[in-house]
Amino acid sequence: MPMRLCSLLVLVGLLIMGPAGAGTPASAAAPTHLHVSTDGSDTNPGTAEAPLASLTRAAQLLADVPAGDQGGTATVWIAPGTYHEPAVVSWGKVTLDRVTLRPTDPAHPPTFDGSRATGTSHYWMNTGGGPSLDVSGMVITHYRTGGIRLDTDGNVIDRMVFTELGNAFVPDGPGYAALHLLNSSNNTVTDSVFRDLVNTSCPGCIHAAYVANGSSDNHFARNTMARITGDPVRLRHDTHRNLFEQIAFTRSGTAFPHRAMASFWRFRDTEVCGVDNRVERSVSDGRYYDGTSGQRTIGNGAEPGTEVCDQALRGIGNVINPKLQLP
Repeated sequence: MPMRLCSLLVLVGLLIMGPAGAGTPASAAAPTHLHVSTDGSDTNPGTAEAPLASLTRAAQLLADVPAGDQGGTATVWIAPGTYHEPAVVSWGKVTLDRVTLRPTDPAHPPTFDGSRATGTSHYWMNTGGGPSLDVSGMVITHYRTGGIRLDTDGNVIDRMVFTELGNAFVPDGPGYAALHLLNSSNNTVTDSVFRDLVNTSCPGCIHAAYVANGSSDNHFARNTMARITGDPVRLRHDTHRNLFEQIAFTRSGTAFPHRAMASFWRFRDTEVCGVDNRVERSVSDGRYYDGTSGQRTIGNGAEPGTEVCDQALRGIGNVINPKLQLP
């Protein structure tokens, strides 16, 4: 074999195999890992030794990662401390299938405080048609519009605390929900706390979970929902087979209009009534936000002049315990 051809074949082989010790090709590499710290900088690469300062920058870096190059996943590790994101953290440009957010020290959950955020929308995060999220072990507070806006499927929310959300804490705009699901299905929300979700303007408009517009087959289990001026669970329009079980409800909702701790609500006759939505084995203290008694655990309602979706939300094994006290 001529020497020139032999050298060319060796060079091609090296290009295919990569450098010595490189292991598997990039398409089979381990998932991306980025680190965020209050001591970090958004000019850093995001390693453990040189962490980023914000989730906003982490989303920007992950937007440059082709999904196939990382097995479709990435993990962002967040150190203890309080973070002030400059605006809504949007994952819409990330093409990965899933992004996982985890605290580096579960004993000291990081806090995301939205009181300094700018813009007309004051959510903490928005999936924005990007990846599903797997989020655990953090505190979300002082966001006006809400916590997480979900429009992708298969998200996991676990051991989170959503507290002091709504326009009572950050004024001059709407407060909607700690978790706002819009055409978002097959999500799991477990062992989380939703408390002190308060609107002074439109008090009935804020919820722990607003499940709307085609959001179906979601599972909420072992959550606490306390001191919320709106109904903690609001389902609306073409949402089906959502299950809420082992939920502890207390001090929520306004006496007028009379709704419930969990309700299916219809705003216009063109909206589709839900089927097989359930609240099971849950407990309520039967009190409104102002402490007065008479609040139902489940209900179905509609705007004036619109027909109610009868039985769109049903209950099994629920108990009203007026002595229930939640933190």
